[in-house]
Amino acid sequence: MTAIRPPAVAGSFYPANAAELSALLDDCFDSSPLGPRGTGQKNTAIIAGLVPHAGPIYSGPCAAHLYASLDPSIQRVIVLGVDHRGHGDKASLSPWDLWRTPLGDVRVDDGLSVFLADRLPFIQRQERAHALEHSIEIQLLFLQRTLSEFTFLPISLSYLSTQECADLGAAIADACQDAKAKNHKLLILASSDLNHYLSPKQTAELDRLALNEVLALDPTALLRVVEAHNISMCGVLPSAVMLFAARKLGAKRAHLLKHYDSGAVMPMRKVVGYASVAVEQ
Repeated sequence: MTAIRPPAVAGSFYPANAAELSALLDDCFDSSPLGPRGTGQKNTAIIAGLVPHAGPIYSGPCAAHLYASLDPSIQRVIVLGVDHRGHGDKASLSPWDLWRTPLGDVRVDDGLSVFLADRLPFIQRQERAHALEHSIEIQLLFLQRTLSEFTFLPISLSYLSTQECADLGAAIADACQDAKAKNHKLLILASSDLNHYLSPKQTAELDRLALNEVLALDPTALLRVVEAHNISMCGVLPSAVMLFAARKLGAKRAHLLKHYDSGAVMPMRKVVGYASVAVEQ
């Protein structure tokens, strides 16, 4: 019997109706002044990226800058998300065979699950880390709009040491090399918003400190800077793991595609920062 994860935040973070959701995503890509407005150039050198995960009405146009740049022939995607509620253990794989959104079902890549679980003692299949979490679900909507046919591996991260981030990143890089040997194109995504609930000026300053290290492809420095400056970057662990993997894969550069805060969408005194970053080989 096929196990299916139902959408957790349809009707709250985004419309539960497929037509309404598609229209919202179209706006993120084509109409919003904060989005790429249909100008995204496909970049086959992208092997990884950082994308935000707030409701699409807020961070969707920012995320669309990366998604509009992706090679639509990508077949497999690893999405590193956040366990915001802390319900799971260190790193949790999906116990479901399929994830459902209003746009349809996407199959979990069991081959990647087995590959990582066989190599790392701290990663396991766990329902409670994923059941109510939105950080991966939001990315799935954009992947469904962007790619043709694909499988994906959702990994929810709760707490990892720097060494464990490096170990997971190395194992993901090995999985990418294994996929490449089979002529499969694999993408690594880190799902993360930036600083939360400070003034636009403070947010811009703290966001820049974190983004400087992301753009330098330096995961250890990113972890250190976020801790030293108390930056409330919720997906710092996914971002660090993505960078460790990208570095092992020989990443050459990272590009900041878009950066803004939630106040650009709706006036507010305390904002959340969003950024899209493309990492190229």
